[in-house]
Amino acid sequence: MTETFALTMPLPELLVRATVGYFAMVFLVRIVPSRNAGHISPNDLLTLIVIGTIGSTAIIGSGSSIVEIMLMIGLVLIFSYTLDLLEHRYPALRKLLRHQRTMLIDRGRILKRNMRRELVTEEELRAVLRKEGIEDVARVRCAYMEADGEISVIPA
Repeated sequence: MTETFALTMPLPELLVRATVGYFAMVFLVRIVPSRNAGHISPNDLLTLIVIGTIGSTAIIGSGSSIVEIMLMIGLVLIFSYTLDLLEHRYPALRKLLRHQRTMLIDRGRILKRNMRRELVTEEELRAVLRKEGIEDVARVRCAYMEADGEISVIPA
């Protein structure tokens, strides 16, 4: 029973492992195209994934003590909150860590290069236009792939 609450690795190692692992995943989540992230921010998505993984480790009991697991979850939450706080305070960091909107249509002209970068097909784009009641691309002033993966359309 006491092993359940005892540290099985030195505290500095635990801190380094959690820190390196978290920020490596921040980098990986940042390179995922925004359309795959859905309506959740990359940082929140990462936090949910990491906490879920750590939580499953706690439930299965794979050799880590509850204290270590709680410390790791605490670190992940602190890192997530700190990144959100820093992004709010420093817009340049927000540009680096968050997806920005990408223009897909400019004054009735489809920007194929931007569509390729965001992995959006012309059929998907036209489906969004139809939902907005627009049949002709020429009637669109601009359309954007927003940071949350949705496509927004501004008619001409």
